Amino acid sequence: MRSLFLDCSFGLGGDMLLAALHGLGVEYPPLEALFAGAGIPVEIRPMPVSRQGIVGNVMRIHWEDGQPLRHLPELEDILQRLAVSGPVRDKSLKALHKLAEAEAAVHGVPVESVHFHEVGAVDTLVDLVGTFWALEQLGVCEVVCSSLPWFTGTVECEHGTLPLPAPATLRLMQGKPVHPTGFTQEMITPTGALLVDALADRFAEGPQGTLRGSGLGYGTRESGGGLRVFLLEQAGMRSGADAHASCMTVETVVQLESNVDHLTGEDIGFGFEALMQAGALDVLYLPGIMKKNRPGGVLRVLCAQDNADSVQEAFFRHTHTLGIRRSCVERVVLQRQASTMRAPFGDVESKVYSLDGEKLEKPEYEALAAFARKTGRSLPELRAMLFGDEPLFTSPPTGEKGNR
Repeated sequence: MRSLFLDCSFGLGGDMLLAALHGLGVEYPPLEALFAGAGIPVEIRPMPVSRQGIVGNVMRIHWEDGQPLRHLPELEDILQRLAVSGPVRDKSLKALHKLAEAEAAVHGVPVESVHFHEVGAVDTLVDLVGTFWALEQLGVCEVVCSSLPWFTGTVECEHGTLPLPAPATLRLMQGKPVHPTGFTQEMITPTGALLVDALADRFAEGPQGTLRGSGLGYGTRESGGGLRVFLLEQAGMRSGADAHASCMTVETVVQLESNVDHLTGEDIGFGFEALMQAGALDVLYLPGIMKKNRPGGVLRVLCAQDNADSVQEAFFRHTHTLGIRRSCVERVVLQRQASTMRAPFGDVESKVYSLDGEKLEKPEYEALAAFARKTGRSLPELRAMLFGDEPLFTSPPTGEKGNR
């Protein structure tokens, strides 16, 4: 498994991270082409620079004059037009929403009303999309981060003179480990704090694994150092493109469970839907015999750590259980990507994933189910047609017109 360690001892900004990733071999002309294709011509140019005798890179992002300050829906529209992978687009959208929510909370306005330079600027959009895109190019499966340097002072912005860390930055740093320093200038920008929030799978004192490369990115201001990044490989995993193809990610999720013997089948079925709507990743019911020989079972729910409280609230609300066991567990997931399969009956949404270097693809259930309702065919027959086997039936079902 390839991992990336971020040494944030001298701060972090989006431009610093892009510059540091260039030191690992990432070239940005393809990213420029992606933005140009979405109607946003932009130059993304890393430039070598020496500070205190150490050579690193700074990032110059230049776009045409007249770019407007955009609201969140306008940025979402740009992201939808970018020809990036599904995971890169989804992560970028999620990060933009998180930044908008942070600014909305700080200024006490609805998310829809947020209109500020940090979200509207092209360079922030490039920082976010570029980072997720670059990590995909490198085949990085896990990002580990050092603790963040605490800093003081003030900063001038559209809203006047603000204390450091800036309010939005401070909100995004919540829950992250920090350490005291003597810095009296902005060491973590709002975009930098957002990237830590979006990328960091865990925090550690230093990198661990086999070192495969390093990069150094400087910011626009002198801060005594720059952002160092280290590309590492864990034992037993392939390198290069194969590592990216067979990449597995270890995630920490929250498991909620309770023994229930007071619910009807209808109650449990409705609860399944409510839990999924609340943000659950998976819901499972294991039937058994409870105390006093009552038929019942274990209701088990998995969810992301960020959604644990809302899912727990839905668990209590829709089961009225008196207690929930809560624990953190690890799960290993294969890297996957949304795709489309061509079939005799039309294009079918699918997932592409890799296992032991072999590329595999399977259709999404909901997409197949939609074709089954439309054509009157069964799911087994559609699967047989999709994978090139002989159809299970020789005559069209009732109500279907035309050829297969």
